[in-house]
Amino acid sequence: MRRAALLAALTVLAACGGGGGGGGDDSAAGYSVSGTLSVSANLVVDSDTNDPNQTRIANDDSAQAQPIAATSQVMGTVNVPRAGADGASHAAGDPSDFFRVTLAAGQTLQLDFTADTAANDLDLYVYRRVGDADVLVGSSTGSSLSECVRVTEPGEYVVQVEAYDGASLYNLRIAAAGAGGSCANATSSVAARRLVPGQLIAGLAEGSGRVRAAGALVSAQPLSLLKGRVAPGRLGLMALADDEKSRRRGLLALAGADEATLRAARRPAWMDRLSPDSRLQVETLQYAKRLAASGAFDYVTVNRPLHATALVGSFPPDDPRYALQRWHYEQIALPAAMDALVALSPQPSQRPIVAVLDTGIVADHPDLAGQITAGYDFVQDAASAGDGNGLDADPDDFRAADSQPSFHGTHVAGTVAAATYNGTGVAGVAPMAQVMPIRVLGKGGEGTFYDILQGLRYAAGLANDSASVPARRADVANLSLGASGVACDSASATLIAQVRAQGTMIVAAAGNESDRDSGRVAAVDYPANCAGVLAVTATDAQRGVAYYANGGDELALAAPGGDMRVATTGSGLPDGIYSTLATFDAGGVRTPTYGQYQGSSMATPHVAAVLALMRWVHPAITPEQVDALLQAGELSDDAGATGHDSQYGWGIVDAAKAVRAAIALKNGGWAPGIQGVVEAQPSALDFGTTTSSLEFTLRVTAPTDETVGAVGDDSAAVSVAPVAVDAAGLGRYRVTVDRSGLAAGVYTPQITVMTSRRTLTLPLSIQKLDATSTPDIGPIYVLVYDATGDKVLKQAMLRASGGVYRYRIDGLDAASVTVLAGSDYDNDGVVCSSGEACGAYPVLGVSLTPVPLGADRSGLDFLLSAVGSGNAEAASRAASRKR
Repeated sequence: MRRAALLAALTVLAACGGGGGGGGDDSAAGYSVSGTLSVSANLVVDSDTNDPNQTRIANDDSAQAQPIAATSQVMGTVNVPRAGADGASHAAGDPSDFFRVTLAAGQTLQLDFTADTAANDLDLYVYRRVGDADVLVGSSTGSSLSECVRVTEPGEYVVQVEAYDGASLYNLRIAAAGAGGSCANATSSVAARRLVPGQLIAGLAEGSGRVRAAGALVSAQPLSLLKGRVAPGRLGLMALADDEKSRRRGLLALAGADEATLRAARRPAWMDRLSPDSRLQVETLQYAKRLAASGAFDYVTVNRPLHATALVGSFPPDDPRYALQRWHYEQIALPAAMDALVALSPQPSQRPIVAVLDTGIVADHPDLAGQITAGYDFVQDAASAGDGNGLDADPDDFRAADSQPSFHGTHVAGTVAAATYNGTGVAGVAPMAQVMPIRVLGKGGEGTFYDILQGLRYAAGLANDSASVPARRADVANLSLGASGVACDSASATLIAQVRAQGTMIVAAAGNESDRDSGRVAAVDYPANCAGVLAVTATDAQRGVAYYANGGDELALAAPGGDMRVATTGSGLPDGIYSTLATFDAGGVRTPTYGQYQGSSMATPHVAAVLALMRWVHPAITPEQVDALLQAGELSDDAGATGHDSQYGWGIVDAAKAVRAAIALKNGGWAPGIQGVVEAQPSALDFGTTTSSLEFTLRVTAPTDETVGAVGDDSAAVSVAPVAVDAAGLGRYRVTVDRSGLAAGVYTPQITVMTSRRTLTLPLSIQKLDATSTPDIGPIYVLVYDATGDKVLKQAMLRASGGVYRYRIDGLDAASVTVLAGSDYDNDGVVCSSGEACGAYPVLGVSLTPVPLGADRSGLDFLLSAVGSGNAEAASRAASRKR
């Protein structure tokens, strides 16, 4: 598979999700490339992966638990015997990895994997040592691609990643206190229980055809009915047998074990260290999963609480990956906006529609499936469309890996309106909105303006080539695409005016052609440079303009776009925008997942979704009224020069201000029930192992007379000072950490803000490593490609030395090359699979950047980070990166 480049050109429009690079035509032979691969200090590798090149150390039970730090991100593999690729653990299996870690209250353990859940399933267990036994204090045993447990008490824990079925790569991320999202699974005290050991609830739906299968299974299993009935329309409470051998044999039978295994009925060795009560609790959880998977029942549970999805609610939501979105949603004041929406009575009922004109959408993504309204595919060139035809009513993205999809549109759509408050995946800025997917970009993320024009007309309910219009036109059209060096012509201006006259607001990406580090700022791309279009530039996690972001007088707003060259948010991942994506499994099947991109493409849907929030509050608000509010400073938090400037436009979009403005406009200038408070953004700071200085901003969520008094800290290692603060104490503050007097360990001090009404606390997380420890994430494979043909020219295996990986590859005969490096922990011959370490020079973005060769090239340094729950660009296309 050749990599798909989303590059802007003069005659085509392309997605704006990441910086591209240059190239060269001069031929060269025999040149070398060299550099250093750095590793985030909190990145850890499972000590017994399936890669036979790793120096393996068993971590198969709590006695062998691998020690890790409290803000680690672990990359690893687990597998039951004979599952997964051939390798170090294939035959005998490596079903469990154990880790020992000291955690603070409020930290969250997040387990992610991407193997097909039809055949592979991972679970998460948390224990504490009491006397000579391990006591279960937390678990997450669902059947999705994500598990989590929130820690409620400080202390030392043993964490188990278990392969319940099959094999998979995984990421185990430990979020700092206050930095995680909401996780419904919390640890309990050693004396408490989260379930009744040995008891299960099973039932059948009305009219169920499973009656005979359920009866046969109950008869064959060591189960007894305590209450109720296992019958159509009924639930029964069942008990497991007291005899452990019988229970073990029953579990093995449900798992399809052979006769010899059934006769032996031995429990796994790691269970020997559990207390009898904890062993029964684990077996009860496993039984519930096996019975549910058997297909004999319509309902099986250990009586966990259930909840319904909501359209609005308070933040943080219970979506487990929200922790990876926290920085960019807090930057736009989304939590305060949601509080204002929750206060509305009655709640609005008309869901706003955001048309996403892009590469299409992964319609079966679990965080998008219920959020989609009818769209259209306007890619009229059959070869570019890649779906066997041109114009059609199916805007679904590519389903074949050889089509080189980036899933750019799916990422944009998730930022706009991913299902929220559903305990799954990520959150959207406007979860009450619906996405109208309009496919206008085909192979390589490229399309023509004609196709985009037709898509824009469709979104606005105007006549178009499809000979159809949507049942209700879009409220907002999101164009995360553009072309550089193109002026807005009169025909484009006329169309935009027609679309706005329909009531559809247009938001477009400013582009990514700048290199602000060297002082070069590119002009705003087309069509964002057209009058009537809200042009959006990108900010980084520190509220600065992103290094790649275009600028100019046409800018309307700035919004988070990220900078994946650095990792400053405490998540352990690069500072990208986290959202919905997809990848391909080993069999080439498209699989929904999540990950990061950067770019003004990612900034734009933040703004489009904020406009959707305004339409939710006030469905009749017009594009002209939105323009007036924008110019009055009612939609943004001013940044840069006062008022409008060419760097930020009118400032960074502020969802809370925008919602209040819409409420006030609807009510004739009165915004009911909104009393502002002082808040900190971000709401927590994680300094990790090396960061020594970070900033936070004190701001108000709405007009208020609350003012800031004293701002202080509670640690000799921490100091806080104002950077730019007004008379009310609002503004930027810098927190500095001095680790010199700290012993190795994790510290959780806090900043205290005394206001005229209350005390506000900002939790910090600081880690100091043992001076002798150096990052080592196992074997890393460097691949050098011919940039023109994507052919592997040379490759090498590296081992860490002094905490870094150094490479030099000679004898390269190509005009230009690209450099990528990654791990192969599952030993499937593919680097950079989801769950592994990966990086590329200079940054792993939407495309790999060519390095011209006319001489030896040194200093090609870059960062290795985890993909999957980290940089999903690699996850979405690295299935061809065979070593």
